Amino acid sequence: MKVLLTGAAGHVATLALPGLQGHELRLADVRTPAVLPKGASFHSVSLLDASDAEMTQLFRGMEAVVHSAYIPSAERDVYSVSPPQIERFEAEFDNIRMAQRVYRCALEAGVRRVVVVSSNHAADWYEHNEVHSRRRETVYPTDYPLADNFYGWSKASYELLAYPYACGTFGRRMEVVMLRIGSPYPIDVSRFEPGVAPAPAGLPRPRGSAAFKRALGAWLSDRDCASLFRCALEARLALAGDAVPWVIAYGISDNTRAFWSLESARQVLGYSPQDDSEVVHADAVRRLLGTGESGAAGRLGPAPP
Repeated sequence: MKVLLTGAAGHVATLALPGLQGHELRLADVRTPAVLPKGASFHSVSLLDASDAEMTQLFRGMEAVVHSAYIPSAERDVYSVSPPQIERFEAEFDNIRMAQRVYRCALEAGVRRVVVVSSNHAADWYEHNEVHSRRRETVYPTDYPLADNFYGWSKASYELLAYPYACGTFGRRMEVVMLRIGSPYPIDVSRFEPGVAPAPAGLPRPRGSAAFKRALGAWLSDRDCASLFRCALEARLALAGDAVPWVIAYGISDNTRAFWSLESARQVLGYSPQDDSEVVHADAVRRLLGTGESGAAGRLGPAPP
């Protein structure tokens, strides 16, 4: 396929690239990617500021789009107190406007499928308020998209904004796959060693051993990330009957402590993750958590009596 990858210089896009090999790639970003795959072309462009003519040219001839471009607030960490959450609306609103340009240009160019880099934060109210307090073990892609911060709200808005495009409201159905990415970074075990000062308080977040368990549950390995994007791009969507081709799937590895469900990723996209943070960090799990706390998937706090 001819595939447009936006935000191509970003971290997630870089991890996704091995899973997109074999396709004719057109990369777009305001920064030049560190690695340009053989045969790929690069276009330096701002999806928010480009003219309509430039956008039309960028999307012309594409069969699929992987939308990874993102305009960050001053701080990428959603838990951070700087800048205050209330000050982040305008930056996130720009991301929604950018997503709308991508969807519309994709529709008008005849693109068949758009894969969107969403985030677990699209529904992180459940994590902050129910998972950490042990009132639930698992968050599902079918749960209402509830976020307690503007970053998560913008990601949920991307998802809902795509629904009319998938419904066929504008003349044809366009397949849209939303990937709620977990944590696609190596787990720095040293952050969870006894005596290490916790990060400054922002939004509700676990501390100590609970923070380590959260990191184990949220992890997405490099090879599983590439596999996830390959499935999201290439899979024949396993949807019932005349279901709207609008899919939300969480993106994590096959983690023992997972608290986000992979049901739609597995069943609809055919994703089969190979890695488990519990195995990769087995020594640290034994040392920091002991054998009595391995427990069920999603278990962040101590087991109830």
